[in-house]
Amino acid sequence: MLQSIRKIGNSNGVLIPKTMLISCGITEDVEMEIIGDAIVMRALKKHPRDGWEEAFKLETENQSGIETDLFEGMKNEFDKEDWNW
Repeated sequence: MLQSIRKIGNSNGVLIPKTMLISCGITEDVEMEIIGDAIVMRALKKHPRDGWEEAFKLETENQSGIETDLFEGMKNEFDKEDWNW
């Protein structure tokens, strides 16, 4: 696809068709880099743990504050022989 470079303020820009942005998953911010003689633009990856805090809050609200010991009933040799109270 051929596009013209346009003057935008003190910079230059290219209009990108909406269908191209959607097909690449670009909705807001992008990451740009130069590879060889090409400008590569990718959807900005968010931090892998974004949203974890909200998810933990929802999960604890759904459990009504009940915590369970996932290791209850599981013992190993250390527990049987070496552990002293």
